[in-house]
This record gives sequence, structure tokens and C-alpha cells, in this order.
Amino acid sequence: MNTEIINYSQCWEDPDIMLAALKINSDDKVLSITSGGDNTLVLLIAGPLKVVSVDMNIAQNYLLELKIVAARSLPYNEYLEFLGVTRSKQRLVLFEKVHSRLSDEAAVWWSAHVSLLKSGPIQCGRFERFTNIFASYILPLVHSKKTVAKLLAFDDLEKQCIFVKQKWDSKAWRFFFGLITSRFILKRYARQRGMFRYTEKETVANIYRKRLEQHLVSVPTKRNYFLHYILTGEYGETLPPYLEENGYTQLRTISDSALHITTSSIFNYLQSMPDNTFSKFNLSDIFEALSSAENDALWEQIIRTAKPGAVVVYWNNLVERSYPAYLSPKIKTDDNFVNQLRLKDKVFFYNSFHAHTILK
Repeated sequence: MNTEIINYSQCWEDPDIMLAALKINSDDKVLSITSGGDNTLVLLIAGPLKVVSVDMNIAQNYLLELKIVAARSLPYNEYLEFLGVTRSKQRLVLFEKVHSRLSDEAAVWWSAHVSLLKSGPIQCGRFERFTNIFASYILPLVHSKKTVAKLLAFDDLEKQCIFVKQKWDSKAWRFFFGLITSRFILKRYARQRGMFRYTEKETVANIYRKRLEQHLVSVPTKRNYFLHYILTGEYGETLPPYLEENGYTQLRTISDSALHITTSSIFNYLQSMPDNTFSKFNLSDIFEALSSAENDALWEQIIRTAKPGAVVVYWNNLVERSYPAYLSPKIKTDDNFVNQLRLKDKVFFYNSFHAHTILK
């Protein structure tokens, strides 16, 4: 694992359906995959007893630390400015205000990588740089800024569907979208190394095009900050919860002891934990990069370290992974509830969303 690379400077899993499924309580001990750090921060804001954030890439953990320290060090307008939500010419100056409150290791790492801060920490990930290239250079070959703005302004789904069919879904759009979402391009320029290792599907561009087509006729665009960012490089009128002023205010008051950040593979970390440790799990789409045997072994550790009644949430993208059949007696799923949440998911590229209750 190359710890010099931030693969994701944002989380690309919808925190609203995550929270709806997890139902965080004040006595919860939560395990969360760090990734871009956003959803770990959202979980903290929800008020559990403790969140343990795990990632095998230490750079992702340094990014999470930078985000929470920025909230505690800067006024709200400077917080947004520093992170890259709003425009700025003084991010390196603002970094000096943040730097002294970082851990020694994170401070050294960020000081050696200040170039990543010039456009803002939320813009510095491999995937985010890729989407920004798409929004800045590829999309304008197909649709004008006016057309993009029109697509992103709908809160009436019926009108949105008509617009997508008549104005958006052109042959040129299909061609360029297919090009930018081809397996070769995504593997080389966008997705984390190893994420295609177990993907058998070759025509991933067609898969993503169909998912986006379905998404655009199912979820209103106006408050979908994920789609706004992909198509414009900015969030629009709606922000992720940890960037909203209320979320920012809460992050400033949360005790340091409420968050523990650790660098490890999720399997090794869980293997080191006692039985019945965690009551909630946010596992992002980590199963995507695992073999079937690794998947099954991880699920054994999840169940062992889960408290009775613990809830586990995760997403599948191109590799369909779930718990092994032999563990079925220990897992309960409310399919209707999960399907209703999936319909609200603001991210188009996942195939499925899962939420399970552990029975003990």
C-alpha cells in the first residue's frame, strides 16, 4: 500500500441512508472505515460513545485527522475555505493555524505534502482529481454549463425525467460517459489499486451508464451534492453533514476520546479485538477488494466482535459480496427496509446497499 497516495478525499457512500440504517445511540461503540473521513465525522456528530476509524492507508487517516482538527481550529468560513468548499488564495496560511494541533506524525506528513492543500483537502484524492478532470474538460465537450445547471436544479422528478430523455441523454453524452467510465480508464486513473482484482465484468461502462440512467429518473438532483460534485467540481447548495454549520459546531465540542483512529487492515484489527466489542459497523465497500475466502474470514471476525443486536452496513459496487451462507443463522435482514433506503441513495454507481442485524 502506497501511503503517499490519498485515494479518496471524500466519502462516496450516502451518509443519510447509513445513519437511517445504523440508528446511532449514545452508548454505541462504532467501527467505521476511514476512507475520506466524511462518514466517520458524520457518525461522530450522531453522538455515539466512541467511533473507531480504521484504514490500512495511513494517508487516509491523516486526512481524517486534518478535517476534524480544521473544524476545531478555524472559524466556519475559514473551515469551508481551507477544506476546498469555497475558493481561497490563503489555504497554506490557514494550514499554519491547523498544523500545531495535529499529531506529530500527521503534522510531518502534511508538511511534506502541502501541494495537496492548494486546491483544498477535499479535492486532493485520486478519485476526486479524476472527477474534476471529467467535469472541467470532458463534460463541456457534450453539454454547456447552462445545460448542466438545468439538470442539477430539479426537485420535480417528473420534469427531471423529461429533461434527461429530451436534452441530456444524447449520443455524445453516452459516448464520452462510456469512455470515461471504461474499465481501463477507471483502473488506471480513478479507482484505488486492487479494486478491480475480483471484478469479472468487462463492460463496466455499460453497467455504470445504466445505473446512472436509472438514478436520474429516480432521485431528484437539486440536493444531491454527490452528483453536483461529479458534474461541476462543487457541492452546490447542499453540503455533506460534517460541512454544514451545525455539523461543524458539533465537531468542535466532541471529546477527543470519542474518536480513535488506527492504521490496520480491517481483518487484522478485528482479530485483535475482544468478543462483543462493537454495536455498529460502517464498512463502506471494503468487500469489493477481497477474495471469497477473505470475505468469509472477515465476516467471522465481524460476528465475533459484534455485540448482540449489532448492525452492519456496507455497499457493493461491481463485486457482489455478502456474508457466507453458513453464517446465515446469525444474521437478520429487513429486506423491505433496506430496499426503501436504497431507493433514496444519492450515489448512482453502487449496485446495492446492505444492512444486517447480528443475532447472538
